[in-house]
Amino acid sequence: MFKKTVWPIWIVVILGFGGSLKAQSILVPTDSVQGPMCVVIDSVRKQAVPLSPKTSTYNIIITDGLAELTLTQLFVNDYGKVSDIAYVFPLPHQAAVHAMAMQYRGALYKAEIYEKEEAKEIFDSIVKTGGNAALLLQERPNVFQQRLANIAFEDSAWVQIKLTMPLEYSDGFYEMALPTMVAERYQSEGASPVPSSGQLWNPPPNRDGQSLQINVLLQTGFPIANLQSPTHPLVISEVEAARTELENRKVIEKDALIDQPHGRGLYLQQATTYPNKDFVLRFSRAAADCDFTVASYFDPELDVGYFYSNIFPDTSLFAGDRTALDIVLMIDVSGSQDGWPLAKEKEIANTILDNLLSGDRLTVLSFNNSVRWCFGAAQSVTASSENIATARTFVNSLVSSGGTDLLSGVQAALSTQAAGEGLSRYFIFLTDGFITNETAILDAIKTHPTAPTVFTFGAGNSLNRAFLDEAAKVGNGISTEITQTEDVAPIVANVWNKIESPQLEDITISMTGLDGAQLLMPQGNRLYRGAPVTLFGVYNEGGTHTVTITGTRDGEEITLEKEIDLAAKPTCNRMIPQVWAKQMIRKLRLDEGTTTKNKEHIIELSKQYQVLSDYTAFLAISPMDVTEENDIREPTAVSVKLPGDVLTELTVRMVTNQLLIEAAAGMFIEEIRIYDLAGRCVFKMAITDRRCSRVVWDGILRNGMRLAKGRFVMKIRTSGGFITRPLLWK
Repeated sequence: MFKKTVWPIWIVVILGFGGSLKAQSILVPTDSVQGPMCVVIDSVRKQAVPLSPKTSTYNIIITDGLAELTLTQLFVNDYGKVSDIAYVFPLPHQAAVHAMAMQYRGALYKAEIYEKEEAKEIFDSIVKTGGNAALLLQERPNVFQQRLANIAFEDSAWVQIKLTMPLEYSDGFYEMALPTMVAERYQSEGASPVPSSGQLWNPPPNRDGQSLQINVLLQTGFPIANLQSPTHPLVISEVEAARTELENRKVIEKDALIDQPHGRGLYLQQATTYPNKDFVLRFSRAAADCDFTVASYFDPELDVGYFYSNIFPDTSLFAGDRTALDIVLMIDVSGSQDGWPLAKEKEIANTILDNLLSGDRLTVLSFNNSVRWCFGAAQSVTASSENIATARTFVNSLVSSGGTDLLSGVQAALSTQAAGEGLSRYFIFLTDGFITNETAILDAIKTHPTAPTVFTFGAGNSLNRAFLDEAAKVGNGISTEITQTEDVAPIVANVWNKIESPQLEDITISMTGLDGAQLLMPQGNRLYRGAPVTLFGVYNEGGTHTVTITGTRDGEEITLEKEIDLAAKPTCNRMIPQVWAKQMIRKLRLDEGTTTKNKEHIIELSKQYQVLSDYTAFLAISPMDVTEENDIREPTAVSVKLPGDVLTELTVRMVTNQLLIEAAAGMFIEEIRIYDLAGRCVFKMAITDRRCSRVVWDGILRNGMRLAKGRFVMKIRTSGGFITRPLLWK
């Protein structure tokens, strides 16, 4: 039975030693590594060994519907000579990744965009010659790989990545979702694998609290309400009260100007551990019925400007009675849905069934490695009370098992025949989207002759939001993600309100002073209640421009107009050009599907705007002096010792061929286990003295033999928790 597993925020999958050795598949106990993980090649035994980055810090500034993120990570090589360190990690799929730098041994290496294959060749040559470099690759829209060359034993390297992303908006709420792990995916036939799927081992459910920092400055032109995270505990305060903390954490510079009238400072509450799952932040805005936001930037040297705008139509446009519905409901029952995700899926499905009327039609199917129909193969039935009861029994009896053959499920759903004239047809897909053939599935939706309307729901701690969002966009629908603690009923009610309300269909958009080629239109051609019209564009003249949106509702043509002001001189929104370029690249990739017909155009845009794509790479090879202004290291003030945090109060060292473990005052050692790199426990010592704070071990095993020289993984249970350390036995 295939069951997906989740991976921590940093996971290694592709490694090299001297350019020739490949990482071996190893079995390390699932509870043997605490916190986020990385893997390097042990040059002595030529095997992969686990290693944890010390810190990962996200500093975020949110304004004008955009978030600017700076991710800084401290990496320390605790293992001898390692020529090539590689790790895989997630980033938000909407984000434009526009900068990467590495700081090592007093030198700063700033990256530039290269074509991917050229960057790999240069990096590999530097690895072989013993030089230092950093390489950042995009494996999927939300999966990235970072490689570092020749980080010496016990040396530290700082890596910093900068990105900008638009926030998601729906029903008056903005949302920023920050993925924190790369989950294992079902390997679809014929699709390229995601690096990490099926490799390495499961991470712990929680990560060390001191290894993760998320710090946010939120500043807006409208009053902020309902600011909260459904996934992580936060400390929230007014900006001025939080200014000192934000400065200490390097979110803002000292005495930085904060010019928006409304703002908050927030960061994770101090905790010993954090749940290893997506970080979600939400807040609502006032005057959401009829309003707009716009962020623009003008470059006087190039005489060109870029903008990003959300236009919020008056909700009265969507008033009226709904038509009869034809609902095709598809439910993912693969192994990764086990537990609360499947329970949420059942809640979603049952809530949808509750909302159907007798004049509606219904088709229900589930899928894993195969497709199962509720009413017989591809059969649509009336939403009578008897059929609803049958569908409810089918849904409630579902159990999770098998793999996620989502393409077969989607093809089966799309193959069903429409129930007849006069019904509005919707395909509702319930899945976490953890597959490797996203492009093929998107093509199946995009090219289907019936132009299906697709709504997606995802329930899980870590979701493939990139796929869920794109599937809904190419299907003229809406995507919705639900976390473990959220109530399903109001969320489904908001989505159902969009389905039941009349929509503006076949929308077209124009803007004074711009031709069609300068505007990036929404992917779908429908406008729903509570959803904005999102535009990205290039302009040549600042000032007031009129946006005209035309669509049809019940056969009647509707026209909306909105005046927006675009900057005529440089503004603080310097990242808008990169955001525009990212959206253009995304559109070109979606258009080419499984081909590479737009590759050259994408590479050209990627280089011109220094925005990462899956055809390019960021490569840092030229060192420069570190100054106070360009120092990317995180301030030590962030690493605050927590009350009761004992995991850092343990000393482990070798003294004259003996292992010495010492605990700080007030902490006691309860058990020691040593694993080899195949995951086998080679030594276990239970401490009977309840107040033992010092252990010396001579390396003699239970069979009287001495522990062989080499590298091991050591897990120590203390009165305050577990800690895992690498062990080099000489």
